[in-house]
Amino acid sequence: MPELRDITVLIVDDDPVVTAALHAQVNRVLGFRVVGIAHTGHAALAAAGRFAPRLVLLDLHLPDMPGLEVAHRLRRPDQPPADVIVISGRKESATVRAAIQRGALNYLVKPTRAGTLEQALLRYAATVRQLESEARFTDQQEIDNLFRSLHLDVGTRPKSISASTEQAVLDALTAVEDASADELAARIGVSRATARRYLEHLAERGLVEGRPKYGTTGRPQHRYRIR
Repeated sequence: MPELRDITVLIVDDDPVVTAALHAQVNRVLGFRVVGIAHTGHAALAAAGRFAPRLVLLDLHLPDMPGLEVAHRLRRPDQPPADVIVISGRKESATVRAAIQRGALNYLVKPTRAGTLEQALLRYAATVRQLESEARFTDQQEIDNLFRSLHLDVGTRPKSISASTEQAVLDALTAVEDASADELAARIGVSRATARRYLEHLAERGLVEGRPKYGTTGRPQHRYRIR
């Protein structure tokens, strides 16, 4: 099981007010840590080389070079590997298409609400954990579920499911080989019914799987693990 660690983030935007707001929003999301802020493209590339962030939040309007050029250069072999989420006020389809072609995993439109950014980060974290699990995907549906979870509309989340508790469940399961609903409930401080509800929700999304474990007597116990 891979070691749990914060996802490091580099924020790139020419507006200090925006970078300060994004810094505060990112640091409020469990499991993320801002390691650098850059206001120009050249500063962004230098910071990426210095801090090797796992994720770059990238504006497309920069004073010295286009943000898309920064995204392109971040993919060069001499740069540490980093994922990119674009945060921009531009809405043209050609710009969005170009961002995707240069490797952007997501595209958020300014002004970005804290809740929208939080959901995008939590979905990204869940995807990273799946890809780092060193497990082999068994079929096309599992890969489809991975991409679907990365871009799942916030509006599809049931009202009874909170993002913070969902992430706590994923974090707890990532730290162990598997767990029952009872064990998970004790681990994160919720009732067994609540733990079971979140486990079933995550199983429907394809992020976890449950398997019966048969003992010597009695009914089998369902145990859950990250897919």
